Amino acid sequence: CTLGTGSITVTSPLGAGLEYSIDGTNYQASTLFTGLATNTYNLTVRNAQGCISSATAITINAQPLTPATPTATTVQPTCAVATGTITVTSPLGAGLEYSIDGTNYQGPTLFAGLTSATYNLTVRNAQGCISSATAVTINAQPLTPATPTASTVQPTCTVGTGSITVTAPLGAGLEYSIDDTNYQASTSFTGLVTNTYNLTVRNAQGCISSATTVTINAQPLTPATPTASTVQPTCTVATGSITVTSPLGAGLEYSIDGTNYQASTLFTGLATNTYNLTVRNAQGCISSATAVTINAQPLTPATPT
Repeated sequence: CTLGTGSITVTSPLGAGLEYSIDGTNYQASTLFTGLATNTYNLTVRNAQGCISSATAITINAQPLTPATPTATTVQPTCAVATGTITVTSPLGAGLEYSIDGTNYQGPTLFAGLTSATYNLTVRNAQGCISSATAVTINAQPLTPATPTASTVQPTCTVGTGSITVTAPLGAGLEYSIDDTNYQASTSFTGLVTNTYNLTVRNAQGCISSATTVTINAQPLTPATPTASTVQPTCTVATGSITVTSPLGAGLEYSIDGTNYQASTLFTGLATNTYNLTVRNAQGCISSATAVTINAQPLTPATPT
């Protein structure tokens, strides 16, 4: 494979006075003929009396061909598969064997289950000739992003939708989704209706993280506009009272000034005025106001004369 010429060494007859030729013309005392190109040579022996033997045909074969430098395709590791493969695409043919380490050769053209490394792919033919090596790299398995974390802004009494903002992982090339289908570079998802969303992260290699479930709550209900009954001042009592009649229930609080809230539905000792009665629930939502008037105390006539 590495030497282009051959040699012929006469093994018999041997002895003093003998000469040898491989072309019938030029004779030499040495039994060794070297540097011979591919051909069929007629080996003869001549003795001191000039007698020449019959010829022996001896063939120097053509130099065995070295396989061409191989080519190959690769299947790289994926997000889900940690190893790759190398498949030889050329040269192909009977008697060829392949190696990726220069030591172990195999007939199949496929090398599977390969960890990240650079492999030297060579081809060996039946004559033992080995091609030049082709370096083939199996990349490292692409990393899958960490399971994301996020903060939420829930719907409020006055805003019917919420938002999700990714807090980690962050970085160039990352995209985010809340429906496993549509991805965006922005970490913020706004205008979200009440639902449970599956938040995932996808990197530039297409690897997708495990999902984090994030719930946008229902919008808290605003209490109904309250109704109330009143007790007006009398001739003998200068103040009145307001009693809320609806809505009633646990967690509700009431106010007649929009600032101070109380659990009791009764407001007493009220001077003449128009009061704005509102209801606040446990979520902090405040109803529309109902105007309730406490009249002036009726005047008592003067002592008669």
